[in-house]
Parts: sequence; structure tokens; C-alpha cells
Amino acid sequence: MEADKWWSTWAPVWEHIEDRHFGTKTAESLIGQIRPEVLVVGAGQGLIVRYLKDTGISAVGLDINPRMVRIAKEKYGLGIIEGDAGKLPFNDASYNSVIISSGVVDYGADESSIKRFIEEALRVCREGGHVFVAFYRVIEPIEKIYRRIGVIDRDSVYRMTRIFEINELAEKNPLLCMKPIRRWTGKSRMRVGVEWAIVGLTRPKEFMTERKWINNVFQSAAEKGITRRELLDSVPDRLPYWTRRQIEELMDRIQTGYSDIRTFDDCTVIVLRK
Repeated sequence: MEADKWWSTWAPVWEHIEDRHFGTKTAESLIGQIRPEVLVVGAGQGLIVRYLKDTGISAVGLDINPRMVRIAKEKYGLGIIEGDAGKLPFNDASYNSVIISSGVVDYGADESSIKRFIEEALRVCREGGHVFVAFYRVIEPIEKIYRRIGVIDRDSVYRMTRIFEINELAEKNPLLCMKPIRRWTGKSRMRVGVEWAIVGLTRPKEFMTERKWINNVFQSAAEKGITRRELLDSVPDRLPYWTRRQIEELMDRIQTGYSDIRTFDDCTVIVLRK
């Protein structure tokens, strides 16, 4: 599976990325609704499990990727369980809260799989408890830039490899970015020139922060003996980028009966009360 290759390759540097998938700020915002015991599905290396435990909330985690599970155990001393979100290895009504990380629903999961993940989460959730389903997003200023330059295309597909291509070209010469942007968006040379010039001249702090973050990840990987090429070759090219409206329509189609939908910097969260 393409996503498994990505997670395994990036696992040594995942600590730089994990807080971008139902991160600690999102958990803090929802803390009033998160009641112990908590199951975190798609726990990665256990950031949210650790965060909840630090706040006095008992939590366990599950992840499908064995390398993530191993690092969680060896680096953080966590007993993250290896398992599939579509077939949770827990009894009915085992938890008061179940968090499904955006990593579970976004990377290669089709509509029927998402429905199965939610059904499984509801099965292991106790009556009166909550299931939180996260869909990945980037902050609005970055989303606008990504849509303008074709990283998020007109079909709302997140073309992740394009982020790294733009970053690499921009390091050499920002003008080199115009050619791939024209190819990705189908826009005229003049329009791309004007729009890219605006980004280049105004240098939005969010965009520059994003580029700095990417370069820090590459540097951390190099220190661990992982080349930039190895990282890039493992990245999925096409991922869904769910807008709030698309998520609402999805929930209506699979008839989850959600009670709330909330938007945060790193994800949009569907809240279901069992």
C-alpha cells in the first residue's frame, strides 16, 4: 500500500509531522468532550496519547504501521497496539471516547472504508460517549496559495509531491516555479506570473514558515541517514482534500448521524455522540 511505504519511510522524522494530524491544540480545544478512557486510532508514535495522559486522561493508541508502533514503544515507552481501524481488536463499549486521526481517513481510504472505520469506532464506544473523526486540512492562507498554484487541484485533490517540487525550485530560483505551476493549473503565463509574483513579493509568513518546516524535516532526515530522494519517492502523489461541505455530504451519504462539525488549523472534526 502506498501510504504504508510513506509512513514507514517517514517514521524516523514523524515527530515533526504528527502534531499536524489532530494535533495537541485540537485536542486541547475538544478536551471538555474527551472523557476517559480514550482510544486514539491512527495514533502514530503516540503524541495525543502522551498529551492526554499528561492532562490526567487515561488513553491507549492503535496504529496500523509496525514501524510507528515500534518507535512509540522504544522512544516513548508507549504500548501502542498494532491493528486495523477497520477491524478494531477491542470489545464492544470499551471506551468513552474514540479519536480517529486524519491519517486514517485521508490516506487511501475510500468512502466504504471510512464508513467501516466510523462503525467500528461507534461499536467500541460506550453509550453517551463521543467519536471524533478528523479530516486533514491546512490553515486557510496556505490553502489559498496551494489552490492558486495547483498543489490542491480543481478536483480538490491534494498533490503532495508538488509541495516539495515547488520548495526545491524556489530554493534555486523562484522564477523556475512558474513553469510547473502553469502545467498544473492550465493558467496563462501572465496570470501565473502575476499570482506568483504576489506570493514572492509579499512572502506570506505562513508560506515561509511552511517552507522552513519542510527544510527542517529534510535536515532531520539527513542527520538520520535518510536522503531527500528516499523521502520524496515514498510520498503519495494524490490524496483527497476534504472541504467542510464535502465532509458534510459524505456524512449524509453514509448516514452517521453526527452531532457537530468543527474546524481547526490542522483538521476538520466530525463529532458523533453514541
